[in-house]
Parts: sequence; C-alpha cells; structure tokens
Amino acid sequence: MRPQSCKAKGRRLQQEVRDVLRQIGTPYGLVDGDIESRGMGQAGVDIILSPAAQRVFDLAVECKNVENLNVAKVFKEHYAKYEALSALKLLIHTKNHHETLVTMKLNDFISLFQKGLTK
Repeated sequence: MRPQSCKAKGRRLQQEVRDVLRQIGTPYGLVDGDIESRGMGQAGVDIILSPAAQRVFDLAVECKNVENLNVAKVFKEHYAKYEALSALKLLIHTKNHHETLVTMKLNDFISLFQKGLTK
C-alpha cells in the first residue's frame, strides 16, 4: 500500500472520531472548531480539543487504522507519551471491514462506569 493511501486511511478514522465527538458535544455548546483532527505526520494527539471541548471530554486520543496492530504495544507507547496529562488516554483502532474498537486501561473504564452509575 502506498504511503499516501495509508495516510488517507488513517485520516478517515480520525475524521470519523472527530465527527462523532462533535455530534456528542453539540448539546454542550461545542461548535465544529472545538474538535479537529490533527494532520498526518504532525506530532501530538490525533484529536485536537479546544479548552471548551477539553472541559466536556478531557481525552488524549490516538487513532490507528491498520491491518496489523500490536494493540498492547501501541497503547503502552501512547499512554507513556501522555502520562503527565490528566486526560483519559484512548487508542481507537480498526482495520478494513471491521468495527472500530476503543482500548483503555481497566481502571479508567471502571472509573467511567462508576461515574455513569452515580448520575
């Protein structure tokens, strides 16, 4: 696969995640410019959140759209890179003809689940 095609594939996943977050954020007063996808090859998290969007989501998102992925290795690298941030670290990944999955630490999942139960 050509590098340009690989980047386009990754970009599509980033834009899909961005669009979902925009849709969820709309009732909280977020506008399209509050959530953007980072350009291919640029350093940093793949989904850029404005300060207003960070108050709603507080996420550090890494997106991967590849056929072969060592999920544990990539998640560990992503987590280590952004460990200093209080944001929830997520690895959102997929491959051709499969559903998109989200990887996070179990303790983070339990925390989110418990917050949902108390509302």
